[in-house]
Amino acid sequence: MTSPNPLMVPAPNPPGGASASAVLRALRAAGVTHVVTVPDFVQFALHAQLAAADAGIAQVYACSEDQALTVAAGLYVGGAKPVVLVQNQGFYKCLNTLRATCIDAGVPVVFLVGQFGREIENIGQPTRASSRSMVRLLEPVIETLGLRYWKVADDADAAGIAQALAHAHAEETGAVVLIDRHLTWN
Repeated sequence: MTSPNPLMVPAPNPPGGASASAVLRALRAAGVTHVVTVPDFVQFALHAQLAAADAGIAQVYACSEDQALTVAAGLYVGGAKPVVLVQNQGFYKCLNTLRATCIDAGVPVVFLVGQFGREIENIGQPTRASSRSMVRLLEPVIETLGLRYWKVADDADAAGIAQALAHAHAEETGAVVLIDRHLTWN
């Protein structure tokens, strides 16, 4: 897909990786109604597809990750099925709101978290081996919170989105889908 916005150009990425199309199909198949987001560079291709008139999922922009989470919680209470799309740094920023909303209050919200800052040489390696703390510490932080997570490294992994949503709703908690690398533009 060619981006309608000339500022949203494909990011350099080693061959492979999940496509924005596969992630969008998985979101639709799981019944997601809204993507609430503070835009994520790793997932720009998905943002472009969500902006298309025929996307079938509303994209709601927030000015902070805390706001994205609380808007998603409000949408859920109103009967919608939202997800929150942020990058790893933003996920760290909203940990207290996540604790209060998803863990303590039991609001089921799934986060799509892009691994911003992941080194090209770390692709195909465990993220815990990254030299960058925001990448290296993300999985241990999620585990410390007692949340489950799924990784999307290629198109086949997009099925984890439905699993994450089913888990979050069954357990009345948060869940995380880690987008391991830049989504491809197809």
